[in-house]
Amino acid sequence: MTMTKNLAPAPAHRRPWQRPLLGILCALALLPLAIPTQAQPEQTQAPAQAPQRFRVMPTPQALTPAEVAQVQVHAQEVLARMKAAQTQPQRLLPRVLTWQTPAAATPIELRRLDVQATIVGRTAATRIELELFNPNGRQLEVQLQFPLAEGQSVTGFALDIDGELRPAVPVEKAKGRQVFEDITRARVDPALLESVGGNHHRLRVYPLPAQGSRRVVLELSEVLPNAAAPVWRLPLGLQAPATRLDVSVRVAGVAPGAVKAQLGTLGMAARAEGADTHIALVGAQHSRGEELRVELPAQASTWFSRPQPLVATQRFDGASYFYAEVPVAARSAERARPERVGLVWDASGSGAARDHARELALLDGWLRRLGTVEVLLQPVRDVAGPIERFAVQGGNWSALRDRLKGMAYDGATQAAALRAPEDVQMALVFSDGLGNWGSGPDAAALPAQPVPTYAVTASAGSNAAGLRRMADASGGGYLDLLAVSTTQALDALAQQAPRGEVATSEGAEDVELASALPEQGRIALAGRFTGPEAVVTLQWPQPGGKSETRTLRIAAPAADSTTVPAPGVAAHRWAALRMARLESEGERQRAAVRRLGQAFRIAGRETSLIVLDTVQDYARHDIEPPPALRARWALLRTDTASREAATRAQHLDRIARQFDEKLAWWDKDFPKDEAPPRLKEQARGGAVGMSAAPPPPTPSPAVLPKMDGSTNRSTASTGTRGLTREAPFAPGADAMAAAPGRAAAPPSASIQLRAWQPDAPYLRRLRSAGSVQDLEAIYLDERPSHTNSTAFFLDVADLLYERGHGALARRVLSNLAEMELENRHVLRILAYRLLQAGDTAVALPVLRTVLALSPDEPQSWRDLGLALAKAGQPQAAADQLWQVVAKPWAGRFPGVELIALAELNAIVAQAQANGQTVNTSAVDPRMLRNLPLDLRAVLSWDADNTDIDLYVLDPNGEEAYFGNRLTYQGGRMSADFTGGYGPEEFSLKNAKPGTYTVRARFYGHRQQVVAPATTLMLRFSTGFGTPAQKDEDVVLRLTGQGDTVTVGRFTIGPRP
Repeated sequence: MTMTKNLAPAPAHRRPWQRPLLGILCALALLPLAIPTQAQPEQTQAPAQAPQRFRVMPTPQALTPAEVAQVQVHAQEVLARMKAAQTQPQRLLPRVLTWQTPAAATPIELRRLDVQATIVGRTAATRIELELFNPNGRQLEVQLQFPLAEGQSVTGFALDIDGELRPAVPVEKAKGRQVFEDITRARVDPALLESVGGNHHRLRVYPLPAQGSRRVVLELSEVLPNAAAPVWRLPLGLQAPATRLDVSVRVAGVAPGAVKAQLGTLGMAARAEGADTHIALVGAQHSRGEELRVELPAQASTWFSRPQPLVATQRFDGASYFYAEVPVAARSAERARPERVGLVWDASGSGAARDHARELALLDGWLRRLGTVEVLLQPVRDVAGPIERFAVQGGNWSALRDRLKGMAYDGATQAAALRAPEDVQMALVFSDGLGNWGSGPDAAALPAQPVPTYAVTASAGSNAAGLRRMADASGGGYLDLLAVSTTQALDALAQQAPRGEVATSEGAEDVELASALPEQGRIALAGRFTGPEAVVTLQWPQPGGKSETRTLRIAAPAADSTTVPAPGVAAHRWAALRMARLESEGERQRAAVRRLGQAFRIAGRETSLIVLDTVQDYARHDIEPPPALRARWALLRTDTASREAATRAQHLDRIARQFDEKLAWWDKDFPKDEAPPRLKEQARGGAVGMSAAPPPPTPSPAVLPKMDGSTNRSTASTGTRGLTREAPFAPGADAMAAAPGRAAAPPSASIQLRAWQPDAPYLRRLRSAGSVQDLEAIYLDERPSHTNSTAFFLDVADLLYERGHGALARRVLSNLAEMELENRHVLRILAYRLLQAGDTAVALPVLRTVLALSPDEPQSWRDLGLALAKAGQPQAAADQLWQVVAKPWAGRFPGVELIALAELNAIVAQAQANGQTVNTSAVDPRMLRNLPLDLRAVLSWDADNTDIDLYVLDPNGEEAYFGNRLTYQGGRMSADFTGGYGPEEFSLKNAKPGTYTVRARFYGHRQQVVAPATTLMLRFSTGFGTPAQKDEDVVLRLTGQGDTVTVGRFTIGPRP
């Protein structure tokens, strides 16, 4: 379909006074056509989904006397557009796709890149197909990451299954991740597309077979930026060049001579296909950093009238939608010159990626215009720094410029701290708007501003919707320096633009505005049709208290339209605008956001897109499949639901029986004399001995066989895994009575933790620093070499905590929240270390994020529950821990319920001893029993699909571990975790005097994305479950299979 304007022929008769004026306007109109097209903001495109009409609203037939008074004003607007066309920014071109290759693996290759695009008017759809090849000798998971510009949408993706492309379907975000990882463990073919903050997306595909390839298709849609001559651009700065590049671009309704296309510096030939232009490359060579670019002809217009609305309509899933960009004719008022301004500067680690040259250019022009002004600079990282004052005289801001150029970018972003100082007249906030830190419940939310504030962004993937709403609410505005020129941004800062609103709407509902303030001279809105025509009236104030209105009449697309569709834009733009508004309301609209994401197949805050291998996978996980599989899925789903209900009913009975067995162990009196030699030798036969280094582990394949639960140990293994004997447990619950108090006073006990002393070269430099200033300087010097290393930030934070520099340690540690958006493993490490340092208030929101990301993992509930207990919230802690007990979990989490139950009962008992009441009505009464212990050690770790083992050597010389779960004196080891995270627990009711040595050993992993090290957290407790309970935590790392470390010791004295 072509984009047209209804241009009426000029009347033959003109009044003499009109002719020269019209000639001047015509000359002005033609000038932009001769101006070389400037680089436009980078965009990527997307495919059509449903029939859509795209047009420009008709213009008046002729100039009337009533319009003459507006001509001079409009001439100024024409000149402004000409100026803007000459100053469009050269937008940064981020890599459209990057992918991760596991450590020690040969990089994944891009065998073929196929780009197909359709451009109709200012709408575009792009289909990107990638063929990825794995040259390694083992199968891998591949993760592709890419940012999108504002206005772009992912409208779908597909994965090849048995040689055919299968489209993705929507799924709740946390469930999508759970299903993907569960199916990955089963060695079948899932793929998951998810949003990981702002407009950043991640696509996970498994498996990429050894010496094999997979095809992945991404579909994107967009409205091209408003410009005199639109440009469609696709950055191809990929992580690696493609062996083969195929390109096909169709430009509807435009002759080949009016289109210019190029790949990098290579011009591309265009040929006519009917009324369209087709541009193609077949089998081309692709170099890294190239850009595919198509320059479209300047849009026709009648220069005796104002620019006209651009309107797109679309049918989607049985409903009709419209999207419109309406030129604003209302005049802006000059903003009063401020005497004091605020400058909020995001100096977090992610701030280094912003385009500081553009930011400084804007500040230079703005402060020169202001002349003399006081600037209050507020740097923000994990916390807001102290306000710094700068006096600008006659536009000279050199001191402030030097300060900003020397800014150290480090730490996380506390979005709530991005707030302007109170005592200024206006403020600018420079940030991507992505919060990931803070102790309050709203720390990640952008704050309400006390003064008119402009949100300025200069990085791809920013939280544009959040920044815009924050700025709009303050009376300021949103400036994307990658989409507008410095001149346009300066003009926006100097003016108080009118704030538009929807006055009335007939034949339409749920009309959403992108912003109440015009951007690049237009207000964008979208809505749903309720009739054959939508009539929407916008209004905005004018000087003198009057209001100007503009009415749009938009015809709904016919349900049976046979017109060639334009790219599907209207429905997804409406959904995106509505979602942005709902997300700004936080938790109150979370379910509405999820429903919207599922209905429109959007990868966002609450929903993802997923592809599964078989119809049985869709049925087992209750995910509605693509249409071709739905009939079979419905039948299978009925049987699956019945089995799940039966499993839930049996779960608590099974846990109650296991708890009865533990009670029998706790009630039994075990001997405290010397263990018989035969038992000592048998217990140590398969354990890691204390006097000699363990023998090397048996080599294992790159992908270990599936091992869920504690029954997957090989009884035929040798060396350190030779023994799999299970000592008998005490009799069952028939001998149970109320748990008595201790017969004797508890023994004296102390805990000695091994200091974690890594020996990285950077630590030698850091340890040599005498002052905290020198230490910080060395850290910032080393930081660029270790930006993706959790070990680096953990080690530096440890040293800072050790030297008493807690605030700087927290800032360094907070970098983990910025390393990889929504990586629950990294966030779990971060929370463990914060808890170890006593920063419980900061750890709590991190753990809440982990729980939101992975509610299917019992460790998420348990970690948060224990942190709440540490924060003095026993009721909330008990509620969280009961969820661990009550929910049926996957078989790879054996025994976690009993561990959480012990902690729940201990927290309740301690709270009651302190006079606090904990409501336990939700807890099964069969399991409400506190079991105090002399000693307890619990091991957890951060890596999924990883087996870490806990060993405790007692004074008898007997070692408790997975193969000797009950020692002679009653030491009890929990079920063996071979599938990831732990916990593993050692319990001893009555401890024999002497030394107990605690060690951890890395046995193996089954990860497809390999981490360089696994981080452990161990909690040592004495007097567990009593008012005298004392806990000590330690966080450390194991670097490879077979690695064993002594973590600490208990020393038990005689009982009084």
